[in-house]
Amino acid sequence: MTNEETLRFIAAHADDEVARVALMAHDPAVDMPFALQQIKGRQKAKEKLPDFFGNPDILYPPTVNMEQCSSTATAQYKASLLAGDTFADLSGGFGVDTLHLARQFRQGLYVEPNAELAELVTHNLAVLGVRNVTTLVCTMEEALPQLEPADWLYVDPSRRDGYGRRVVDLSHCVPDVLAHWPLLMDKARKGILLKLSPMLDIRQTLRQLPDTTDVQVVAVHGECKELLFMVRREMSPLTLTAVNLGTDEQLFSFTMEEEEQALPSWADGVGEWLYEPNVAIMKAGGYKTLTQHYAVRKLAPSTHLYTSEMRVDEFPGRIFRVRSVIPFHKQGIRQLAAEVRQANVAVRNFPLTADELRARLRVKDGGPLFLVGTTLAKGEKVLVVAEKG
Repeated sequence: MTNEETLRFIAAHADDEVARVALMAHDPAVDMPFALQQIKGRQKAKEKLPDFFGNPDILYPPTVNMEQCSSTATAQYKASLLAGDTFADLSGGFGVDTLHLARQFRQGLYVEPNAELAELVTHNLAVLGVRNVTTLVCTMEEALPQLEPADWLYVDPSRRDGYGRRVVDLSHCVPDVLAHWPLLMDKARKGILLKLSPMLDIRQTLRQLPDTTDVQVVAVHGECKELLFMVRREMSPLTLTAVNLGTDEQLFSFTMEEEEQALPSWADGVGEWLYEPNVAIMKAGGYKTLTQHYAVRKLAPSTHLYTSEMRVDEFPGRIFRVRSVIPFHKQGIRQLAAEVRQANVAVRNFPLTADELRARLRVKDGGPLFLVGTTLAKGEKVLVVAEKG
């Protein structure tokens, strides 16, 4: 793909600042655009793709493909959901998901319309010892008619239109899976897995994909990364799963029927402990069901915070020890301003934004304390002063 001079230049400047490298004098034989792409990609991979970063023979794609590809953590998680004889990744991209899916199947197919990207991925799969994946250079639409049925089909539609603008509706993504859904279902023996943007509305997407059997909201270290919509051949009640990957993996599953029928436990006030669900649960919407699975009470119908007198260690989210609860009125504001000079300010179901509340209280940002403006079950506005539990 390139010459030895370029490879040596990349190795020599692998950890240097990309902007500075771009200004360096260099041997004319060095393919500078390619070298900068490799240096930038490798630096991005250090955190996002540690299994790629650890191999010096990996080649990296343009920035847009690095941004759109799955991380090692999310790719491994998706691969853990599937298994079988054959799979087809119909929107291959940088091939991170293809790599991890290949380890779960006897044979796989990687489909990518960009010939240069496909060549790069084929090289990387060989470098990483993957020998059971065939490359097909074409679009999903071109591949489908000739595709042999596979156990699982995987599609990761691009969240950008032809002009590079971000889109937040499944029908605007590329490739358009909705337009080809009957043929996709015809080619999938066990099911289809779609990786979608976390910006998409789950309920709207369910209306577009009524055959969905599983929805998973995947976060990494508290940041929502992707939505997974799974359609299994085996019919089952729709299950939603909130997944927070990281140091302590957190999973919380519920059905829509459970959430709709749940009778939550309501709190009379803020107890000794305060709980904030992780972002995956907040996206999935299992607010009432949480009180059925954990010994916590919800502060109010629209306040997605919970409380208890005894610490619930296994709660899937952040846990705070409450120091004080102050009514949100002039006297309470004066009291708080005198007692707290610095805090991490947040609001949940509160009439002010976090910035507005911080300005009103004249509190500096940061420090060990957390200050949460929120609303209780009877409509009372309060300020909760807490610290990480």
